[in-house]
Amino acid sequence: MVSVCDISLKGARIRHSKPMEMGNKAVLRMVIDGRPSPLTLEALVVWTQTDPSDEGKYASGLRTNAAPEIIKTMLRTLEAAGRTTRIEELRGSDRFFIDPLLDARWNDERVWVEDLSARGARIGSAVPFNSGVSGLLRFALPTDKAGLEVKTEVVWSGMKSIDPLKHRAGLAVSEKVEQVRLAIGRLCESGRATLDTRSLGLKLKIIRARARQLAPSYRDIESSGVPAEQYILIQCVREELRLNPEEAIHWYHRARLLIKDPTTRKSAPAIADHPDALAVWEYLDRSIDPSIIGRTFQLPQS
Repeated sequence: MVSVCDISLKGARIRHSKPMEMGNKAVLRMVIDGRPSPLTLEALVVWTQTDPSDEGKYASGLRTNAAPEIIKTMLRTLEAAGRTTRIEELRGSDRFFIDPLLDARWNDERVWVEDLSARGARIGSAVPFNSGVSGLLRFALPTDKAGLEVKTEVVWSGMKSIDPLKHRAGLAVSEKVEQVRLAIGRLCESGRATLDTRSLGLKLKIIRARARQLAPSYRDIESSGVPAEQYILIQCVREELRLNPEEAIHWYHRARLLIKDPTTRKSAPAIADHPDALAVWEYLDRSIDPSIIGRTFQLPQS
């Protein structure tokens, strides 16, 4: 028996009393009011940990496999029954924390950008915003005082009880995605933006689970001296960086710093002059031997 805490088109977070193993497949059965039989979803455990809010309990994240319309119908049913509050997850790319907060304007209201992704932002303000309202988000950049202006829509709003910025809102960015990515890159270069390591940790757990699942199909690659699971892991990270340029900027910036570091050149000679390989090594928190990464980069991508 488990309790479903939240659910989306792609997955769910559950609480439970017994530990689970990451990478295990399972079947999630949910009893929905008004539905004659439980809703059954195929699921994969992509992360699991002790529940910090309930001693002795566990929390896990599931990647579910179901037709989008089935999940949308279920979510509408739960929302109509008052069993859930819709909070759209619109970050199709990674989130970056902004520190110090970035002064901005949303329409005529002064706001502060707390975090930013290519397709969304979280802002703080002294006044509340209504969900569904559209507006222009404007802010300056460290190297470009003209800054950036993008159309956005409020997709969620809330209030914190103890905070000078009592109100917060999540914005969906509806245009100029490439310009937003460039802005994130400039903020990273200036030290104002850092990658959200919590979302990175979750993504890595998903990638590692996928690598374990696919490894038996890649045993032939081991004749090159690269373990199949590590080969898939490295190639998945390479593809991840290719598909998310703003994230790649962060890791390549780290890689450029590493190239100049004598300690790195001594500990990772196989990739010391290869920024792409160094970026992958850093992304994986240096958990894979640099020689394995270097050898993988010499192999053709599947």
